[in-house]
Amino acid sequence: MTHRAFFGPPRDGLARDGTMVTVHLVPVHEGRLLAFDVRAGEAQGRWLPWCVIEFAGNPYVTASELADDWCEGAISDLALADVMSFTTPGGAWELAIVFRAELTALPRPRKDRVPAVFERGRFDSIGPFDPVDLQRWVESKGPSGGEQSSRGTDGGLLF
Repeated sequence: MTHRAFFGPPRDGLARDGTMVTVHLVPVHEGRLLAFDVRAGEAQGRWLPWCVIEFAGNPYVTASELADDWCEGAISDLALADVMSFTTPGGAWELAIVFRAELTALPRPRKDRVPAVFERGRFDSIGPFDPVDLQRWVESKGPSGGEQSSRGTDGGLLF
């Protein structure tokens, strides 16, 4: 029998068979994917910026905060790219909300993370995402074949 996705109260951590809603950021600079080589105590390896969203949080605000923190706020566009569903190690369920961030400049390296710019057209698996997903988001086109944008008709951001 299929179960509906009703959730209990917020927790401080992920429980077995639990659920988390995450926001992931796909930074793009001049048509190239930007990831980060992370050297923090709790995480190592190549990552895209992501976090578990605050309870009742706004995904656009969370994505904007990720862009400010990881990309030094150097973005010209922030757009919803995808929503994906994963089963995490340990049996929990992750609902991932993915945003594409167009960068105007590359962020500076930090002690705990260093920007890693991919060659144009090169994509590797990063976190739960396959190369084909990353390629689709980096090279994203809207339904009409035009670029997707979160800008209104007056040029201002919609959020």
